[in-house]
Amino acid sequence: MNSTIYVYALTTAFNIFVACAAVAAISLAAIWFFKLDRINDTLRHPLLQHRPFREYPRAIQAGIFLDYFLRLLFPRARKGLFGQANRNLAHVDPAHVPMAIKWPIMGLWAGCWIGLAAMITVWALLLVRH
Repeated sequence: MNSTIYVYALTTAFNIFVACAAVAAISLAAIWFFKLDRINDTLRHPLLQHRPFREYPRAIQAGIFLDYFLRLLFPRARKGLFGQANRNLAHVDPAHVPMAIKWPIMGLWAGCWIGLAAMITVWALLLVRH
């Protein structure tokens, strides 16, 4: 691989990874400190009928927010994890969810998934070089 192209690819992938980590961290802080109750009151996940959000383990809390993300981003999906999120949150119309509710959820999970792809790219480029 040409050295110049390699350096540009590695730099770009690393910068995307760092930007995604920053976006995810800022979004998580905004959710946790400012918007948690409003998001849960607006989107009303079915699990929240059984106990309050903060009483669930972190893995379940992350799953609830993943359901919110999948419903808002893929509202017409019917199969697999995407379809299950849409069935759980069928009462939510993504077009009518305010942007103040959407942006931290989208920032958190988009930052995680795009950052994961960027991290894999960084590692692949490092392994290819040596």
